[in-house]
Amino acid sequence: MPQPDSIPSAQNLPPQTPRTSTPALRTGIILAAGNNERFQRHYGSDFVKQRLQIEKQPLLIRIMDQLESLDCSRLIIVAGNHAPALQELTASKYTGNAKLTWVTNTSIERANGYSLHLGLQAWLQGTNTEPYQNLKSTSAIEPNTESYCHLVMSDHVYDEAFTKGVQDHLRNNLQGSTLFVDSKTDQIFDLDDATKVQHENGCLVSLGKSLMSYNAIDTGWFILDKKCKEITEALEQHQRQFGVSSVVEAYLKHYPFYCQSIDSGLWQDVDNPAMFEAAQELFS
Repeated sequence: MPQPDSIPSAQNLPPQTPRTSTPALRTGIILAAGNNERFQRHYGSDFVKQRLQIEKQPLLIRIMDQLESLDCSRLIIVAGNHAPALQELTASKYTGNAKLTWVTNTSIERANGYSLHLGLQAWLQGTNTEPYQNLKSTSAIEPNTESYCHLVMSDHVYDEAFTKGVQDHLRNNLQGSTLFVDSKTDQIFDLDDATKVQHENGCLVSLGKSLMSYNAIDTGWFILDKKCKEITEALEQHQRQFGVSSVVEAYLKHYPFYCQSIDSGLWQDVDNPAMFEAAQELFS
């Protein structure tokens, strides 16, 4: 198992050139294993925020449909304690044709970087760790040769202009692992809670909630390549708890990580009731 220090440094890698065509990108990983603690304080332990609706559509179903609109034919949903409720939601509300793989995170205290680790395993190894039955569509995917996958959060809301920006990037500019960012930092709801980003010439420099110097905000939508799996494997072995930002930071020490601004689209994180109210207003 590779350790973080054993992975080649980015400064020793040859420079990458922009791609002129999009590689196979047919899988979307959706992280949905959180306990919704900030909502549960208000609504109780059985509350499932992915059921909340924006434009009459549950959050989880909305992001599933958007990934499918980007030609994703496989959706890997990493769920935690609310997995049965989310499974029931997709069975009743999801009308798309993508194959669904349910991955259960039984260690949600390890944070969403560990959920990403499980999702990447399912993507690259064809692993099916789903114990539940009666899925709407097949829960297994075959091992694949895809170079990239989407990563999104089940509680983020995006509009059509945002997903068009993702699509345009895939068609024209994909270079490697990429974070989509928003440079309109003065328009972010609850900036203190947002993950800040510093990037230069399209390359990520640093990210984190406590950054003092930043020029964009992490929107929660990523394109990841296969090298992310070796990073999460190393972190899984050496850290009990790690987030997606920790994965990106570790990746950045060894490989270039790119940023793409999408400033024409709308998006909103839904971490608490106030953010949901902001999302309802934004998308009304």
